Amino acid sequence: MTSRHPVVFLVDVDNTLIDNDRIAADLKRHLEREIGRERQERYWVIFEELRAALGYADWGVELGKALATTIVSALDGDAEPALAHDSSTNTLIRRFRAFREGSP
Repeated sequence: MTSRHPVVFLVDVDNTLIDNDRIAADLKRHLEREIGRERQERYWVIFEELRAALGYADWGVELGKALATTIVSALDGDAEPALAHDSSTNTLIRRFRAFREGSP
C-alpha cells in the first residue's frame, strides 16, 4: 500500500504559463465593446491604482468594499436613498429598511 503525504506545490504561473499581455488585450477589447471606451479606460486606471496601493491586483475584493460602502449608507440613512444597484440588491435594501421601520 502506498502512503500519501499532504504535499502542496505552489506555482506562480503569472506571465509564465499565462500570457498576461494577451489576456489584458482581450479584456480591453471586450470591455470597450460592452461598456464603451471611456469606462474601459477608467477600469484600467482603477486597476492600476489598486495594484500600486496593494502591491498586487485584487480588484474583486476592492469592488466588494466599494459596493459595501454604498449599501451600508443606503441601509443606515434616514432619507429614502436613490438606489442604483441590481434589482435584487435594491429589493433587499428596501426590505431591510421597511423591516427596520416596523413594516412587514
